[in-house]
Amino acid sequence: MTGPLAFDVARSALLIHDVVNDFLETGEPAFDAAFANVCRLAEAARRARLTVVFAAPGDGGAGVPPRARSGPKLRWGSPGVDPPAALGPAPGDVVIRKPRYGAFHGSGLARWMRDNRRDTLIVCGLSLAGGVETSVRDAHNHDLASILVADACLCRAVPDQGYGAVSSAEVAKVVLSVLAQRFARVTTTDAIVAALGA
Repeated sequence: MTGPLAFDVARSALLIHDVVNDFLETGEPAFDAAFANVCRLAEAARRARLTVVFAAPGDGGAGVPPRARSGPKLRWGSPGVDPPAALGPAPGDVVIRKPRYGAFHGSGLARWMRDNRRDTLIVCGLSLAGGVETSVRDAHNHDLASILVADACLCRAVPDQGYGAVSSAEVAKVVLSVLAQRFARVTTTDAIVAALGA
């Protein structure tokens, strides 16, 4: 979707998806760049009084049990599924727990959006072709608008699954193109910060 970047702060929220301690990859250039932009967005949102919502793994209250895990990561209730302290949550931020990849399934996000009269999500986080894409598509199914901040999302390469390996640039090109065609406005961190006047 193209057109001017306009949104009503009072009817929107910044959704930070899966930026939690267990997913931190500090020192990896693509992660560091995306994380720096997520932090810029959170700071600008708070200054502009745009609500920051963290979607993080955990019990969403809908009776969806955790999946069996073989390692120590993503254990519900552990510090690993909390946002890093450098990012939040700050006073006034909201943490929504989600039991699966997307921010909506089995969580209270759709209800929170309705109860707080929000109709637009500004989406960033991890990872573009996983939970972020799922959340944008699910937002569309809930009749919510999405603005996807491309440079504030980590996009990982896909190893060969029988069709050849796919680079992170190729993955991003396809995912962003499909989402922009039908499901979201795609923009940059700089554009959102400028729109917030921060």
